[in-house]
Amino acid sequence: MYAPGEGGLSSFSPWTAAVTSELAVAGDVRYLAVWRVTPSVRAAVDSAWERIRRVVTPAEPDLYVPAFTLIRPVVQRLGVRLTEAQPSLELARGLAREVTSRPSLVRVGRDGSMGARGSGPADEPGFGTFSPVLAGREDARVLAHFVYLAVESYETHDLRSVDYELETTGEELIFIPAVWDPRQIHESNWRLLLREFDGLVA
Repeated sequence: MYAPGEGGLSSFSPWTAAVTSELAVAGDVRYLAVWRVTPSVRAAVDSAWERIRRVVTPAEPDLYVPAFTLIRPVVQRLGVRLTEAQPSLELARGLAREVTSRPSLVRVGRDGSMGARGSGPADEPGFGTFSPVLAGREDARVLAHFVYLAVESYETHDLRSVDYELETTGEELIFIPAVWDPRQIHESNWRLLLREFDGLVA
């Protein structure tokens, strides 16, 4: 992939995450572009970030910034879900050559009608197997603050300021497998095909 830089276009190789879900897949597998941002964070001891850090220790947690959309609720919901889950990704360098066939279910439409695999509602995203990348590396650094504050606000029951310092030390572009499913309202209609999200649909 290519990104603009000071000296012109620079190239880099993204990663593709493997499907680790153990549940059957309903619909066409898509790959959503997400930046995995490595942050250096100074936060309060009772913050949500410190809770996540304690869960993943001795590793350090990452922030996840969706790159396939600029719609605020989607960036917030998926960014928070991925950051809280801290998924253990099985990564391969580059774009997947072919999508592994998985057990599939018959899709049920909003009106209750049953359709063949791949037939979806009209508001299904208009891209193919791989999503576009709408947020670049610099955007990911800025949006990392947005996702971080969203993670913290999910833990807060009253309005208060969040005292923190965040610097990004690296960013990796990862394509995460998912299927479009309007029933997954908390994931902005995406079912992420990662084992960490199986409990949300089982």
